[in-house]
Parts: sequence; structure tokens; C-alpha cells
Amino acid sequence: MFIDAHTHHYLSNYSTLELIRNEGYEASVILAYIPLRPSSSSTLVDIFNWLLNVEPERHKALGLRTYIGVGIHPRNIPLTGLQELLNSMEEYLSRADVLGEVGLETSSDEECDVLLKLLKIANKLDKVVIIHTPRRAKDVAIKKLPKILRESGINLERVVVDHASFDLIKEFLRLGTYIGLTVQPGKLTEKQVHEIVVRYPEIIDLGMLNSDCGRDPTDPLAVKKTYTLLINEGIRRVDADKLARTNFLKLIGY
Repeated sequence: MFIDAHTHHYLSNYSTLELIRNEGYEASVILAYIPLRPSSSSTLVDIFNWLLNVEPERHKALGLRTYIGVGIHPRNIPLTGLQELLNSMEEYLSRADVLGEVGLETSSDEECDVLLKLLKIANKLDKVVIIHTPRRAKDVAIKKLPKILRESGINLERVVVDHASFDLIKEFLRLGTYIGLTVQPGKLTEKQVHEIVVRYPEIIDLGMLNSDCGRDPTDPLAVKKTYTLLINEGIRRVDADKLARTNFLKLIGY
């Protein structure tokens, strides 16, 4: 059984959900994100309601479990109504499983401020947090995150810093959080995940495989395929299971 620890499957069609079900997936973590900056906070409110009220039932009908995340992605900071949205986040987050997807894209002062405020809400509610890091200038985001995490008071054992890159894996490990290993074009390959596991075995207890599946090019079966490669390359099944399922269950409290 597999858990994809970072998806946007509310953008995926029925056939994709059937595919992952038939390939042995147990659950998906479904996070809020749209590929543009909304003109109004009401856009995100509608998406939160979609995620919370519609997607669990759609997945349940296929025998799939969902872990729903609501949050303000750094690319989705609305042009109007930001404070109003922040004021309502506690209500929406109280109904969700995780705060996500949140994080840094350009690492601007506005993004850092929004992330800090969201982390404080998650800390108050004792919610798991999934933090986005960008494809470009990832090193800048990683340098800014420790201060933001400290100021928020969040328990690092409740945080995933996602989209680890092959060249910055040491910096991700120094954060003291769980680490998202996204197998997707432009991020990690299956073979790079194997090399990371071999070079840095501590990742076995901290890493979580995911596909980031939704709108962008990716493989909805990336978690299973990476798991299979790890087993075939001699990684112990119990260790591969941690990356593909049990680390997330530990994070979420199961």
C-alpha cells in the first residue's frame, strides 16, 4: 500500500484515480494550489470548500483515503482580501488534516510574512504543515526557513519541507524537519532518490515520496515506481516502506 504525500489530485480525472487505486495506493495528500495569483481571496475560499466538501467523497467512492490540506501557496497570495483570508484560515484549517501547500517561491518579505502567520495558526491547532520550496533560488528559501520556523514556534516534527533537490539535500537535512522527495520532471528522478538513500541513510526516517500530481507533467505512479526501484536495488523493504507510507502515517499521528 502506498501514500502519495503531496498531490493536487482534485485536478486529476477519474481515470487517474482509478489507476492509482488499481496499482495499490491507499491514500493521497491533496493540497490547495492553483497556477495563478488569484484576484480575490474568494477564489481560494471556493477551492478550500471544494477540497473539504467534495474530494473526500469522490475518492472514497473509489476506495481511496484523503488527507486534505488548505493553505495559501506563495504563488496564490491574493491581490485583494489577504487579511480577510488570514482571519478565516483557523476555521478552514480546523476542518483540514494539514496546512498546505504553503511556503516560499521568491522568498519576498510578503511571502515570509504570510508563511509565518500561517505557521502560527498551524501551531495553535497542532496541524501538520507541508512547505513548498521553489525550483529556482531554492537555496535562498532554505536559508530563510530556519528563522521563520523558529519564530512561529512550530514543532519541527509536524513539518515537511518539500521538493528537496539533489544538490541541496544536506541543507534540507539540517532543517530538522521531515523532507519531501518529489519524483517529477525537473525535481528528483527515481535513481536520484536511490542515490540519496545510499549516501544519506538518515533520510530513511525523514523522507516522504510524492509525485506532486495534478496539473503539471508528472507520473501519478511515481511513488510506487520509486519504491520498486529501491527494492530492486537492495534497499530493505521496511526502509522503502517508510519512504512510501509509514513516515507519513507517523507524521500525521497514526
